[in-house]
Amino acid sequence: MSKMSELSQVLDEMIACGEGMIKAANAIKDIFSSTEEAPEKKEPKSTKKASKASEPAKAKETPEPTYTKEDVRAVLASKSAAGYKKEVKELLEKYGAQQLKQVNPDDYAAILKEAEVIGNA
Repeated sequence: MSKMSELSQVLDEMIACGEGMIKAANAIKDIFSSTEEAPEKKEPKSTKKASKASEPAKAKETPEPTYTKEDVRAVLASKSAAGYKKEVKELLEKYGAQQLKQVNPDDYAAILKEAEVIGNA
């Protein structure tokens, strides 16, 4: 097969491929431009007003997330494995504990906040 004949065959295949892509694009276009629209969910009017009024209050009141012992353990273990074992131990001692199981669960958020700083300073 000569080079020109081979080139002609490749070009014919590219044209066929392009025509297939045009058909697919037109089918997708028809789907998205159809006159049927998806039904919208309508909320009662009283709910809309109440939700709009409560949005500013939600922005102001962001409750602290609750953390479990496993959350704290994972963070402290990663810091310890990264070479900050001494700092992790000092952090636990700051909260009056030698081990994580001795830490008050109310202090988990504060410990995690302080643990974020370890290694970043």
